[in-house]
Amino acid sequence: MTDAGPPLELLAQRAELLRAVRDDPSRKPELADELAVSRSTVDRAVRQLEASGLVTRAGGSVSLTLKGRLALDSYETFAAHLAGLNAADAAIEPLPNDARVAPVLFRDATVVEATAVAPQRPTEAYRSLVADATHVRGYASRLLDSTVPTLRDRIVDEGLELDLVFDPDVLDAVLGGHGDAVADALDTGRLTLRQTDDGLVYSLMVLDTPTSTYACALFYDDSGHAGLLYNDDPDAVEWADGVYESLREDADTLSP
Repeated sequence: MTDAGPPLELLAQRAELLRAVRDDPSRKPELADELAVSRSTVDRAVRQLEASGLVTRAGGSVSLTLKGRLALDSYETFAAHLAGLNAADAAIEPLPNDARVAPVLFRDATVVEATAVAPQRPTEAYRSLVADATHVRGYASRLLDSTVPTLRDRIVDEGLELDLVFDPDVLDAVLGGHGDAVADALDTGRLTLRQTDDGLVYSLMVLDTPTSTYACALFYDDSGHAGLLYNDDPDAVEWADGVYESLREDADTLSP
C-alpha cells in the first residue's frame, strides 16, 4: 500500500510555518518569533511536518523538502479555489449542478453580485469592462437588451472586435429585436456571429484590453444578471479561451 501523503488538516494547520521556510531555512527560535507562537508549538509542528516528510532539519535550521514545497503549492492552489468559490456562492446559485465550469475561473476573481437595492451592479460592471476592451470573444447564453446599444456603438464608432457564439434561439431573438444594430455592426467587418446547439448555461467571454486580458463569466436569473465574475489570472484566461475555441470550432457562422 502506498503512503497517502500528508493529511490536508496538517497542511492547513501548519501552512504558516511552511511558508516561513519556503525560501530560506530558519531556526526554531526565529520561527517562534516570526509566527508569534511558543517554542513548544514550533517544536511540535516541526516534529509533525518532519514525520510527514514536509520539512527537514540540518544544522539546527528547518527547511522545506521538495515534497513540502509541492504540497504547500498544491494546498495554496486548493485553498484559493475554495475561497473563490465561496466568494461567488450567490452568483453561481442559478447554475445547474452539471454546468461546464472550472475552479480555476474562481481563483482570485473579482465577483460582482446583484442585490435587492442594486440589481444592475453586474450589468454596469460588465459595461465598464467592455468600455475598455479592444476585442471580445466568447459564448453568450443570453444578451440583455440593455447591453446591445453599448456593443453596437463600441463596434461601429470605436473599433471593438466582437466574436460571439450563441444558442440558435438566442441568436434569433437578437436578430429579431436588434436587427438594425446588428446590421450596422456587421457592416464594419468587426462583428462575427456564430451559433451552436452545444453551448453553455451561462455567458463566458474573453476580453482583451490595453492593459490585460480577462476571463469573464455572466450568470443570469429571471430578472437579468445575477452576477459577474472576471479574472485576469493566465490560467483562468487560458481555460476560458479553450472553451470558446471548442464552441467556435463546432459553430456555424452567420453570413452578413
